[in-house]
Amino acid sequence: MNSTHPAIAEMKNSSPVQTPSTLSPFRYPGGKSGLRSKIIRWLGDLGFRPQHFLESFAGGASVGLAVAELDLADHVTLVEIDPDVAAIWKVILNGSANALADRVRKFVLTDVSARKTLNSSGHDLVSRAFRCLLLNRISRGGIIAPGAGWLKLGEDGKGIHSRWYPETLAKRIESIHALRKKLTFIHGDGLETLRTFSSTPHTVAFVDPPYVVNGRGAGLRLYRHHDIDCGELFKIARSFSGPMIITYHRSDVVQREAAATGIECHTVNMHTAHTVSKRQLILYKSGLNGAKPPT
Repeated sequence: MNSTHPAIAEMKNSSPVQTPSTLSPFRYPGGKSGLRSKIIRWLGDLGFRPQHFLESFAGGASVGLAVAELDLADHVTLVEIDPDVAAIWKVILNGSANALADRVRKFVLTDVSARKTLNSSGHDLVSRAFRCLLLNRISRGGIIAPGAGWLKLGEDGKGIHSRWYPETLAKRIESIHALRKKLTFIHGDGLETLRTFSSTPHTVAFVDPPYVVNGRGAGLRLYRHHDIDCGELFKIARSFSGPMIITYHRSDVVQREAAATGIECHTVNMHTAHTVSKRQLILYKSGLNGAKPPT
């Protein structure tokens, strides 16, 4: 396995990288905000402007939102299969962002109000989106999978209030809505969407699937929808015509699949929700169009 490639390394002498805002309203387990600067640098060094940027396992979508905000591609498509997470993106991008932002601003958070809201049965999309956002912000590590616990101490002993910033969250919702013409959301399967876009010209993909391989990995406890066929992913990657970055936990299986597919395999330091530094894999595919990683 190669050492960290210049395209994805933190280099002291590299040119400045544009800094995006923090737009995602989510606190997401396995969040990708730490990768943004690396991917922004990678996009800038591709040698062409992508017509399409695809984030096929969007989650909190911090990378795709940054690409849209900094205008690094003509259009950005976000894909997410979890119906509750999908509700948030549908509401923000398809017309009800103001209603969600207003509900966030007006909500008075207490243990009682949180429990009442999460146990409510409102089936409209805004109510579903608000419940998902609330649970995400008050849960440990932002985990919304069954069995996740609420924050107890949190920041400075604030408990569930630690990550509930109503005005900040409302403004993020409004800011994403303002970018809606550059963004498309698909509630669906990430692998199937990669297949759909596999031959689309000048398309770049960022693939950050749940970290589960052969029934093992952190994604089992972090996500409700974690059943990703690793072999099928690399089969799709082999035929994908454009450049692609894939992230994964360190795994011999993943490294073998990458080698068999002809995908470059590197490592990078990432920090967990508990600020623990861990090495993870970043896999780079240059694309059938000849795009190469910078040297």
